[in-house]
Amino acid sequence: MIKKTMLIGVMCVSLLGISQTQCSGTTKDSVQCKNVTKKKNSLCHNHDPNHVSKSKNQGETVICNGITKNNTPCKNKTKDTSGKCYNHRKNN
Repeated sequence: MIKKTMLIGVMCVSLLGISQTQCSGTTKDSVQCKNVTKKKNSLCHNHDPNHVSKSKNQGETVICNGITKNNTPCKNKTKDTSGKCYNHRKNN
């Protein structure tokens, strides 16, 4: 039973790797890129001219301006425009 489970697990992992291909882009040294991609154009994020990265800084990170139950300032950080962390924002 354990051997069958191991065999099925190995087969599933090997099938997942089939959908990935090596990037067809070249580096500055004219060597093929070693990144792996799932994109149809077979270019990784470094070589794809149409790649749009998600902005990590959607807003400025600030320290929450809420007050804890102990009447001390909250130390959580937030990017929310209200300036309050998830604990101090009211659920609408």
